[in-house]
Amino acid sequence: MTDWFHRNHLKATAKYNFDVGAVAKDLSCKTLCSDAAKRRVELLKLISDPSVPCEAVITSLNRYLQLLMGFILATDNKTPYSKLRGLVCVKWCDSIKPKGEPIVRSDSIFELYSILFNVALWYTKHAAKVASNENVSEDEAKDVHLSLKTAAGLFNLLRTKYMHEFTEFVPNSDMDPNILDAYINQSLAEAQEITVARAIELKHKPHLIAGLANETAKFYEKSGLALTQCNPKIVGKWKKYSEFKQFCYESYAYVYYGEDLLENGKAGQAVAILKEASTPYEKAVRAAREYTKVEGVSLSTKPPDHCFFRRLPGLIQRAHNKCERDNGLIYHQKVPSVAPFLEIKAEYGIAAPKEPELNFELDPRWKDAYVGFDTSKVVENILSNSKNPKHHTQSGTKDEPVEPVREMPIFSTDKDPKNDSGCVIS
Repeated sequence: MTDWFHRNHLKATAKYNFDVGAVAKDLSCKTLCSDAAKRRVELLKLISDPSVPCEAVITSLNRYLQLLMGFILATDNKTPYSKLRGLVCVKWCDSIKPKGEPIVRSDSIFELYSILFNVALWYTKHAAKVASNENVSEDEAKDVHLSLKTAAGLFNLLRTKYMHEFTEFVPNSDMDPNILDAYINQSLAEAQEITVARAIELKHKPHLIAGLANETAKFYEKSGLALTQCNPKIVGKWKKYSEFKQFCYESYAYVYYGEDLLENGKAGQAVAILKEASTPYEKAVRAAREYTKVEGVSLSTKPPDHCFFRRLPGLIQRAHNKCERDNGLIYHQKVPSVAPFLEIKAEYGIAAPKEPELNFELDPRWKDAYVGFDTSKVVENILSNSKNPKHHTQSGTKDEPVEPVREMPIFSTDKDPKNDSGCVIS
């Protein structure tokens, strides 16, 4: 099994020590800041490994959130946000431009946004890691499915709640709503793929499989449409991946829709539909060929070499031959010159975003420590840092280097699964 999922890089960030200078007046404040820095390092180290259990990542994330939210939420509930929000000055690269110019913000919500974004990316990589095993158990398949829905849930949370907090729109970045839409729909589509493979393996009714495959294709289509709004030199490869998967699942939908029509005695229409199945397959082949040539970022992905796709032309041919044979021997129906429109929907089994159990409640220490911050010096601190970045007391500013994340590689087995779907996570 070769790599089937397109993956972008984790977001890289500069080291940040939460050193807020004279704003922190007493030891309790400095202790909170020191603990926040340690928990940030622990979380970033943890998500560089896709094999880590989900529970460990969420636990580490929540531990960090409890301290970070103190710089975001007002402890007295009299204002929407804390007066400390601008103290946290961090630098982050984009997942789609790992070697591009980093974005620097004095904004705790930008840090929250970037951290949640990276954890969402980790969930997609964790899913790919589990799916790369030669023999995937039912529990592991459920883990993959849930991880992808969780990734979609986190991306959706950023899209609906936190993106609107930024006054500056940054196109072709992780702060671009089109990029988030692409990630959301891709994550849901990949979760949907598991449902399709499972339905094929359990030999469910062709009508159900066709509907699920069609809905999967639509998710990928939405992902690709979102990417058309972005710079093709940055997302060109990613967009071709979406097109490849869209046409692949459209072709599967045609095959099983043809079988469904034949089961219902509509052999003539079935023949027409199965003739049409070759069209999206050929488009998928072209998209796969272009995927290797276009510009863009990707981590060693070869989706056209996967058994699930390599079995498709044979599946089309066998289904087409069966329909033609049955129509010639039994039904004797006229084959329409135009194939019926693929009007088929899945009645259930559609993947939906699922947020993990996040803890945004403040660490109890914040209640007493907050008064130890001199909020009257916050603006002065921010202005001083922006004017003199080279003499900045904090790490994570313009002069702080950003090292690429050393991600643990994901190795896949080259053995084809011995099942009907051609997918190891069915």
